[in-house]
Amino acid sequence: MKNQKGISSKDEQMDKEFFFETISAIHNGLDKLDSMDIYTPDEKWFEQMVLNQQEAQKKKFLRELTWFIICAGLILTMVIFTMLQVPVLFYMLQAITVAVAAFSGYKGMQKQVDS
Repeated sequence: MKNQKGISSKDEQMDKEFFFETISAIHNGLDKLDSMDIYTPDEKWFEQMVLNQQEAQKKKFLRELTWFIICAGLILTMVIFTMLQVPVLFYMLQAITVAVAAFSGYKGMQKQVDS
């Protein structure tokens, strides 16, 4: 026999049973979780871990900053030397840099369009 919605009462009964079984399974699982003993480390351990992480991040930052300053200094030195001593070479390098940047940008856009 079908009700007004076109669903048989047998299907409706099975859905209700499945719903109640699911609810009881969820309740059983939550009860098991509530009964478990949970160990949390003490506050000093967390504080020490945070301090260690901060120290490691400071060291990494200083190392990366040092490398950045060294590389920037070398690049600026080479550019200034080239610009002052051999201006033709400087302009050639500038043209090559612009061409490479334009080509790589074009290829990058082409890959995005193809994807």
